[in-house]
Amino acid sequence: MLAVLAATASFAQNPKIGKEIKATKDYAAGKAIFDSQFANLTDEDKGKAYDELYKLAKEKADPSLALLSAGNMEGIDYKAILTAIETAYNCDKYASKDAKKNVEEIAPFRPALINAANSTNDDAEKLAYSLCYANTAKADDANAGLAYYFAGYASYQTKDFVNAAKYAKQALSDDRVKEQAEQVYRVSLEQGLKTREDSLNYVNVLKELNVDKYFVQICGIYQEVGQEEQVNTLVDEALAKNPNNKVAYFTRGSINNTKRQYDAAMTDFKKAAEIDPAFIQAWFNLGVCASQKGFDLNEKYTDKNGRIPTDKAAEVTAVLKEAITYYEKVRELDPNHEQISNWPMQLRMLYNAVGEKAKADEISKMLGDI
Repeated sequence: MLAVLAATASFAQNPKIGKEIKATKDYAAGKAIFDSQFANLTDEDKGKAYDELYKLAKEKADPSLALLSAGNMEGIDYKAILTAIETAYNCDKYASKDAKKNVEEIAPFRPALINAANSTNDDAEKLAYSLCYANTAKADDANAGLAYYFAGYASYQTKDFVNAAKYAKQALSDDRVKEQAEQVYRVSLEQGLKTREDSLNYVNVLKELNVDKYFVQICGIYQEVGQEEQVNTLVDEALAKNPNNKVAYFTRGSINNTKRQYDAAMTDFKKAAEIDPAFIQAWFNLGVCASQKGFDLNEKYTDKNGRIPTDKAAEVTAVLKEAITYYEKVRELDPNHEQISNWPMQLRMLYNAVGEKAKADEISKMLGDI
């Protein structure tokens, strides 16, 4: 039985594979022969095959390589160049006889792959060009980050979010594409968030990238997973570092508003607006917070017959009028409601609530409702 197996293995080898490929005089035909026998070839025979395949690939790429050498970027067959480069480095992988010569000959043309990846709109092509460049790059290759960015972008476009994140992360060190790579990296990771642990791991990624830049997102995730103490810690740290951090005040105000702690929330929103009087979202949230407070008080003070004591009604009205002042500030900053589309409806509702129908109708006219 062993003798039969040995004979079968010996029969499967083909030391003449190189000659068979050479005889085809065509890369595609030679590659088809090679692929059909690949699993049964020794590494030495694979090296011989790749040497012959490289000659055929190089011959097909030569016209385009000549154009590149002459500085002519028109009419270049980037796919032929890609094939020649891949084949040369496969020669190196299997330590073929001509591997060193082949790599040295074709390596100077590798930057063409970056041009190809940048210019094509085909995601599969972009991925092939960029990964070929990245996979054949040395440790100090100045364009490796650029290649990884293109690979990450192409992977993202095809919804391969795992590889998109992997490649984009390796592009973060290249200042030319750092911002774009960071966006691909983040958004790709977000696609894979399924568990609480995933979310917390993602928070750590955002902190490593830039805790200040992603402060709001980090706080939002901590709040979603029930770690408000972490939010408070981040806010305290941010304010200790910069007492005029309007985003920190705004974030804490939003959390307190969610918990219906209106007075505390309004204190923070007011501080944010004080730091930046043009911070329209802070003014809007002040309006939201004050109006919610007023309507909650109205519900609290109204008895089962729908009556409310005069003094309590006055208190509710005062709070709602305070909300109106904040929405009027929003109106001043955003008269055409382009930044915050729904402030007119909120303001109209409040004017109706405090009995100022004429002002409510004025907003209705502005909106074209009457």
